[in-house]
Amino acid sequence: MAGLGASLGATLPAALPLAARPALADVGAERDRDNWQVFCGRWLDRSGRVIDSANRGVSHSEGQGTGLIFAVRHGDRATFERILAWTEGALRRPGDALHPWRWTPGAAIPVDDPNNASDGDLLIAWALVLAHDRWGEAAHRSLAEAIARDLLRLCTLRQGASLLLLPGVQGFTHPDRIVVNPSYWLFGALRDLDRAFPDPAWGALRDTGLSLMRQARFGRWGLPPDWLSLPRGGGNPAPAPPWPPRFSWDAVRVPLHLVWGGHGREPAVRACADFWADATRPFMPAWADLRTGALAPYAATAGILAVAQLTMAAQAGWGRHTALPRVVAARDYYAAKLVMMAHYAWDAHDLDMTEEPRMRQRQAQARQG
Repeated sequence: MAGLGASLGATLPAALPLAARPALADVGAERDRDNWQVFCGRWLDRSGRVIDSANRGVSHSEGQGTGLIFAVRHGDRATFERILAWTEGALRRPGDALHPWRWTPGAAIPVDDPNNASDGDLLIAWALVLAHDRWGEAAHRSLAEAIARDLLRLCTLRQGASLLLLPGVQGFTHPDRIVVNPSYWLFGALRDLDRAFPDPAWGALRDTGLSLMRQARFGRWGLPPDWLSLPRGGGNPAPAPPWPPRFSWDAVRVPLHLVWGGHGREPAVRACADFWADATRPFMPAWADLRTGALAPYAATAGILAVAQLTMAAQAGWGRHTALPRVVAARDYYAAKLVMMAHYAWDAHDLDMTEEPRMRQRQAQARQG
């Protein structure tokens, strides 16, 4: 682990705040309306609860944050406020601004584990920052700042020169190792939270995340694992027990978040693209075992397919993304979420490319002036 957070020579990609960009709802408007309507009709309760249909109908802070991101993306403030009200009413830890990771319908105690999930809280804070950019509501910014502050205070850990993102407040630090989830590094969120609430910690988290994504790749394909164990005091990262050593449901988000955060040329993205592009298989597998090389005996979902197409496009020079699946093809919440995020990541790239010549022109004018 020594030197993991050393300078990578990487800088956060220049990006305008959401409010200063073209209205995101104008990008692929008809496609996006259809996706959002299907998502709301299938997986959003009238109360504002996002339903994990493949997991006994529970709700997660991650799902609530996802729903908030989607609502801002579509300029749907009424739905945003409904999701936010349910989230803050049903999922809020006493003593800080973070959120328990799971809520179970029909249970005597719906929240039976007070621990949070850092990706859920990152998504909620990110959505609130973007909502403030879009609608200018001071309460959104205030709540985002409180969540961001407590994430840095409670869910980060200094290990040598590195700043790690813990998956939650409790349960991931051990005498001999620290367990992290590579897919919890939401690089776009880190960028926008740093813009809203400047702190060197955001850049340190980004640098550690990028370094981990470069080091922690395993098996014949060099893929990231779902969960990662980092030895204390040095040593090589390894897939973390007791989880299977797989590139699976969590790790498929690694290339998504790298591309969305402006790091589409990273080695981990290339490795994932190469794995998914293998045309010798009868179908794209849902997962790969990083120790044995075994592949899932069943095909990837529409969500994984969307992330795969996004990832391959980032390597091949982009183009048009009309071939990405739509939400109607998703059989459950998680697949639908990945489909929508893949579309948004592609649109974010398109907007950055559209804006880049204008930014260069403004910079040149500023230098001349």
